[in-house]
Amino acid sequence: MLNKDNVNRAEECLNIVFVDKELIKVALTHRSFAAEASDKVDVNERLEFLGDAVLEFVVTDFLFNHYPELEEGDLAMLRANIVNSDVLAKLAGNIGFGECILMGRGAEIAGGRRQTSILGDCLEAILGAVYLDQGIKRTKEFILGIFQEEIAKQASKEKYLDLKTNLQEYTMKKLKVLPLYRITREEGPVHKRAFFAEVSVGGNVWGKGKGKSKKRAEQEAAKKALLKLQKLHG
Repeated sequence: MLNKDNVNRAEECLNIVFVDKELIKVALTHRSFAAEASDKVDVNERLEFLGDAVLEFVVTDFLFNHYPELEEGDLAMLRANIVNSDVLAKLAGNIGFGECILMGRGAEIAGGRRQTSILGDCLEAILGAVYLDQGIKRTKEFILGIFQEEIAKQASKEKYLDLKTNLQEYTMKKLKVLPLYRITREEGPVHKRAFFAEVSVGGNVWGKGKGKSKKRAEQEAAKKALLKLQKLHG
């Protein structure tokens, strides 16, 4: 298991002293270590599940109270730009606990201490451990302490409102394809026209939208597509 020096170093990186040291040990234990261990070892996946839920709640609560001008869809999009694997890995790297993660030799040789998924999952596991050890108030302080700069950065850009550009950048990065838009129909008199659009990615329709103009309909379709794709691919 992790020795005392590893635990102390992790606590220094996090600026948190755990009451239950076993929680931080488990939070830092990747499944690759258990696969190579001779004895049964608890890994961080359950804590990751808990930490993911706590993180989403804290960020949602913050956005809801600090951005009253944003509608539900825009809040969801802003949150998706903040709570995702890339941001988690970046913040985990900033904190610097990667060297404290307990992982198997194969994973370490493969560069596991720098892998986005391992770093992000471990950070979520740590959030779950902090919540169990110190409660929601301290966990909220910890989360906002490391996420607030990213929240301000994303909100000030307001990039999440340029949904077609956002979707295009996302699909090119994750799937190497461009989204395709199609106006499916128009309804109503000329002075009160309603347009309906859909967006396809990789041959499948991922979002549909309605608006007073073709652009608004496409933006709505892009918003829905991006939310679905980010849930699926991170």
